[in-house]
Amino acid sequence: MNRSLVVKVLAWRIISILVTLAVMFVYLGDVRSATGVSIFLHFVLTVLNYGYEIMWKRFTRKRE
Repeated sequence: MNRSLVVKVLAWRIISILVTLAVMFVYLGDVRSATGVSIFLHFVLTVLNYGYEIMWKRFTRKRE
């Protein structure tokens, strides 16, 4: 994996976490609750993304 890809992925994760935090703050009106929801949501999304990537690799290997 090259360095620019890692930087790109990390930058996107930071941006997406900040956007989620802002939206949750507007919706909930509380920084602590918004932070908790944002952390939980991004943890779940990271796990789901990992599982998706694993399944994608298995699917593409079978087609080759």
